[in-house]
Amino acid sequence: MYGVLYPPTTGDYSFIVELTQVSCSCSVEFWLSTDIDPRNSRKLISAEMPYMVDYNTPIGPMSYVPAGSTSVSLHSGKAYFFEFLEKAFNGMVISEVKWRTPLETKFTSIPPISFAMAVELNKTTGQYVESPMATALLGPLPTSVLQSHRRTNFVGDTVYPITQINVLPPCEFKPEYVSKHYVAPYTGVSQVFESTVYPPDDTWFRKGTEPGAGNSPVNQKIALDVITLYKKAFDEAKTGGEVVGLHYMEQTKNRDSGSRFLLEMDIMMTDGLVHTSEFVYLQNDNKLCHLSNLQWTPNADVYLVVSLKNLGEWVKHLCYNLEDLYAQTHDDHFELVVVDYDSQDTNVESIMKNSALKRWKYIKKTGPFSRSGGLQAGIDYVTDPNSIVMTIDMHLTLPMGFVEYTRRHVIQGKMGYAPMFFRLGAGYTETNVNGFWETLTYGVYGLYKSDWKAIGGFNVQLFTKWGGEDWDVLDRTLAKGYEVFRIRPPGLVHYYHTRDGLWNTAKSQSR
Repeated sequence: MYGVLYPPTTGDYSFIVELTQVSCSCSVEFWLSTDIDPRNSRKLISAEMPYMVDYNTPIGPMSYVPAGSTSVSLHSGKAYFFEFLEKAFNGMVISEVKWRTPLETKFTSIPPISFAMAVELNKTTGQYVESPMATALLGPLPTSVLQSHRRTNFVGDTVYPITQINVLPPCEFKPEYVSKHYVAPYTGVSQVFESTVYPPDDTWFRKGTEPGAGNSPVNQKIALDVITLYKKAFDEAKTGGEVVGLHYMEQTKNRDSGSRFLLEMDIMMTDGLVHTSEFVYLQNDNKLCHLSNLQWTPNADVYLVVSLKNLGEWVKHLCYNLEDLYAQTHDDHFELVVVDYDSQDTNVESIMKNSALKRWKYIKKTGPFSRSGGLQAGIDYVTDPNSIVMTIDMHLTLPMGFVEYTRRHVIQGKMGYAPMFFRLGAGYTETNVNGFWETLTYGVYGLYKSDWKAIGGFNVQLFTKWGGEDWDVLDRTLAKGYEVFRIRPPGLVHYYHTRDGLWNTAKSQSR
């Protein structure tokens, strides 16, 4: 829900989210703007309850406070846009945002006179219309509020610090579906398999009356078996903590000998809640072990490389996107690398200089546009073999967990990462969804720099403009004996655009 807050007194206000009757895996966020404009919102509170093993005993009540500043300064007579997001899976939760005003010592419910929904459902027409209460308080609301961008992919997008707690016996991963072999041109796409997730995520959508494709869920019995085996091992290790529940799980089947899982658990230790993330293996004899030869590297530097010409407005979009990502994650270990083929529509380097990005690199090239040539120039810029290089397309919106989940799926000398993106139809947006998951493109592609070198990088002689270069890179990755991880990340969307003017004229426009 979203609307406007109308504080009765000027001063410092504190907020909490109170959850009661928690019997689910749920996520909540509370955003508050510095004024009535949604674009000035910042996230004050973010909390997730894990997927619990036992839902028979509801938890609650509990309260979540802001991770940063505990108070914000608000002024009487001024309106503030707010947004409250909640999602519950496999159960229910009752939640409420409460505040502590400058005149109070305890948190109390926000009275109806101090807030109003921006829109409400007209039961006669079935359409959402401007709220009479909001109009009475503030007069006609700005279009920016009525058509707020409303975040729909927040669940699972919060990035948490990871704590390593090894309680499982070690074992080594030997994938039966990966080997060094000749891969005929453009056939690698048939040798990559999708993984499944648990709990079910936000990648399913409805197009008209037909359900759209999304990540398939892990079989619930298998998921609960993995959780139970992990909890048993954790309890036997006597770490002094307690398994609260599952945060996230991905399953990759290893043909007939078992399954690999990226297992992320929530653990309550004496000093608070911590999150673990490790690759484990469930053998056919129902034994669970820690994959000692297949683990990801926290804080690895990630370079996001893009090749472009005459796409200045989309460079701004990308910079804004990554500014938001940094503001939410404070991740100092990623860098944007833009390779520009002498754009004439705008000064791309100036856009990057004026952005709030902490780390960026502008590389100017001349001559006809070449996607493979530009991306290879970005790869060549990275000198550290132990850094990850992720090539990305323009016209994308990256979810806030994009960089962190790149790290978790790129394993040096073993695995690359090629997430699918959701391709929006013409005129559609992230909040008005219509389109499809793009399953055949490999334009978003991550490897360690050492592995880019091992496969030979892009074939810039053969692919001189656009098209085919991503499948060629996939073929050579598989031929080297590396695995390529494939999944649909919630919130990774590609906006519709025509190819008019792309990429060698100054007439290119975002559509």
